[in-house]
Amino acid sequence: MADELLIFEQTIEALFLRALHGRLTPECKARLRQAGLDVDQKLRPAYAFDAWMTFLRITAEELYPQLPLEQGTWKLGEAYIEGFRETMLGRAVLSLLRVLGPRRTLMRATQNFRAGNNYTESKLRELGPSQFELWMNEVGPYPAFTEGIIHAGLRVAGAQDIAIEMSGYDGHACTYRINWNEASVSSGVAGSGDSKAARRSGSISSL
Repeated sequence: MADELLIFEQTIEALFLRALHGRLTPECKARLRQAGLDVDQKLRPAYAFDAWMTFLRITAEELYPQLPLEQGTWKLGEAYIEGFRETMLGRAVLSLLRVLGPRRTLMRATQNFRAGNNYTESKLRELGPSQFELWMNEVGPYPAFTEGIIHAGLRVAGAQDIAIEMSGYDGHACTYRINWNEASVSSGVAGSGDSKAARRSGSISSL
């Protein structure tokens, strides 16, 4: 893992400039600016991991004040995929996921996440048909954010009825236990019939 954990510009762009465009209030922008992110100015090439975690916390608190932080960050993870597919890199990566399918998408977790940072490492263990454990070395204090990304990415890859549970988390690394049913590949990220997504989202409509 890299000595200095960095989040690349394209990750910030996907979430804050694409997915959340028009949704950030002046209050949210002011708090982000104080924390080191000015979404109205040219982005820096990279941001420190700890700063990125602060950006996620602030945004979840501002956009979803009525939800627990876990649910708010999970929704930001799903939103990230929506924004990522609007970037040049995201269009290429998500098109590949549709071809690969859910299983091979999980096998490429390290490469997929490394498109946006310099530190992700992962290990995948197959438990059975469409049942896996995915270990990730660093998800920070908000593992639900990464869970939301995985969830949305698997839907792009053609999975449905996705269930993800954290089977181990030490404040840095996290193991996600994942299972799903195969579905017809759709061009959209969001889909119907996903009870886990409904539980996470609560009464708040999807981004």
